[in-house]
Amino acid sequence: IMTLSDLKEMAAGGIYDHLGGGFHRYATDAQWLIPHFEKMLYDQALLSKVYLQAYQITKQERYARIATEIFDYILRDMTDPAGGFYSAEDADSEGREGTFYLWDPRQTASVLDEEQTRLFDAIYGVTNEGNFEKGKTILNIKTSIKQLEDEFQKDWTAIESILRTARNRLFKERAKRIRPHRDEKIITAWNGLMISSLAYGGAVLEDEKYIEAARRSAEFILSTLHKNGRLMRYYRDGRVVEKAFL
Repeated sequence: IMTLSDLKEMAAGGIYDHLGGGFHRYATDAQWLIPHFEKMLYDQALLSKVYLQAYQITKQERYARIATEIFDYILRDMTDPAGGFYSAEDADSEGREGTFYLWDPRQTASVLDEEQTRLFDAIYGVTNEGNFEKGKTILNIKTSIKQLEDEFQKDWTAIESILRTARNRLFKERAKRIRPHRDEKIITAWNGLMISSLAYGGAVLEDEKYIEAARRSAEFILSTLHKNGRLMRYYRDGRVVEKAFL
């Protein structure tokens, strides 16, 4: 029960990317609101598998959804054309930490219609005061389904349909921003973790594309980083590196 509660709170907090999927590296406060905004491949691999296991135990779709969003983030933003998985995305963009992920009411209203704005700002805590620097908001969920249904006089199915459209629009708008730097090292050990999670996820979710992504990464590692009977540490810019990369 404690683990399931932790998983729910993590997925609701600012440590999770509610628009693009995936977890930030860690939180800097006790509420898991303010993250260090860096995203690491190994976190996605380990957490996606835990959420899948929670889904298998509880049969609650919320856990499967988080795992799916993590996988889709990896396939969309962290996969090399040759099949390997990149190691990380930085926390900073435009010279400040978290800029890529932050919102204020003016920004959401400029993209969404009035109903979408009211719902999105309500559930994700977007206010004029903000919860971070300079009136900006780190998206997080503090409002219950029941509270939203009572406030907006709609059932959850209708609310979630509106929110899904709002998230998609804001995700497309966010894509116009300057992204954090991506570290394109393909680290053998971290790819092993992600291969395992994707293969597991493909089986649990019955989705072949995740199994195919795991297969392509494994083939890349074995064909590129397996030298003289041993696995090298990482690949970057056409170069295989054996020595430690720290």
